[in-house]
Amino acid sequence: MKKSLKIMLLAALAATLTGCASGKAPEKTQETTAAATAKSEAGTYTIGVAQFAEHGSLDNCREGFLQGLAAEGIEEGKNLTVLYENAQADGGTASQIVNNFLAKKTDLICAIATPMAQAAYGGAKKVNVPVIFTAVTDPVAAALAKEDGTPVGEITGTSDKLPVEKQLEMIRKILPDAKKIGILYSTSEVNSETAIKEYKAAAANYGFEIVEGAVTSTADISLATDSLLEKVDCLNNLTDNTVVSSLPLILDKAGKKKHTGIRQ
Repeated sequence: MKKSLKIMLLAALAATLTGCASGKAPEKTQETTAAATAKSEAGTYTIGVAQFAEHGSLDNCREGFLQGLAAEGIEEGKNLTVLYENAQADGGTASQIVNNFLAKKTDLICAIATPMAQAAYGGAKKVNVPVIFTAVTDPVAAALAKEDGTPVGEITGTSDKLPVEKQLEMIRKILPDAKKIGILYSTSEVNSETAIKEYKAAAANYGFEIVEGAVTSTADISLATDSLLEKVDCLNNLTDNTVVSSLPLILDKAGKKKHTGIRQ
């Protein structure tokens, strides 16, 4: 029996929950019309998997997504063709990837991380190609969901919102004398701007001050890290894809300065 893209969407949602260590599902969203009715005439499918950056947590999301599809009988090499691209934390490249997938008539796009999801939906909505997203901190702020959690269009997915209060509580226990927490973030990632605001709002409750280090690309991270380490007692990492892709460099610098690097 041929499987519809409705099944693919449901499988994908289940997969992102198991594939992303920090993933948390939002409230169940409505199933899109296109997803419920679209079928490939040959009973095979082509999915574009677009990943914004290359690091372990996003790799886990991709692998979990494909594992979930396989569990539903949609398996690469049998009835599934997967087109995989990585934007290497570049917004322009993300848009090019989406355009390439649409030109190749993909049945569905799986977009991993907020900037990739925004690019995917921005292009796919013009031709009614459904999008699954994962590793998105705030779907509402990213304009991927309405205030009530329902989809803005042919798109659905899961959120990996951070437990900010628990993070601050943990840092206070590990570093009882710390006063200033440094956080590097990319100005192009709305997910990071949302998280920064939440950290700032809660920091005073734990006796902390948040010191920001803004970057526009991975090229800025080395100098921004050096500058931030001079001002803070420890570093805390958001789910910022640009920053996480350079995490080994950041942790090395923090280690040499004898600062603690708290990973999400």
